[in-house]
Amino acid sequence: MGEDKRRRSRVSAHFDAYVYIDGEKIPVSTQNISMKGALFCPESRLAEGRECTLVFSLAKDITVRLKGQIVRANEEGVAIDFESMDENAFFHLRNMVRYSADDADQIDRELQVPAFEPGHDGEDS
Repeated sequence: MGEDKRRRSRVSAHFDAYVYIDGEKIPVSTQNISMKGALFCPESRLAEGRECTLVFSLAKDITVRLKGQIVRANEEGVAIDFESMDENAFFHLRNMVRYSADDADQIDRELQVPAFEPGHDGEDS
């Protein structure tokens, strides 16, 4: 495996959620989450490269919607890279990650630095 280039801490967190893809609602359970993505149990209906929306229902009136792309799908799990979220989703995701982290302050420190370099897609030249 290559060097881990993550700029956001990944925390072990088990939340029930749904993935919406092509009009289908697929129940999933997360293994870990970060401010940039999530990993959940393997699901054969989810293929790498597909756009999707991950939805957490935290309470009757609190729903977190995260748009993303499936970046890995294998026997170890399905990984989604978050591409967009609204301000409320960011707030709730931040709290979910902080409450699951060993060092909640580290999560806040990481958010002081951009997750990516402007004008750089993360690929090596």
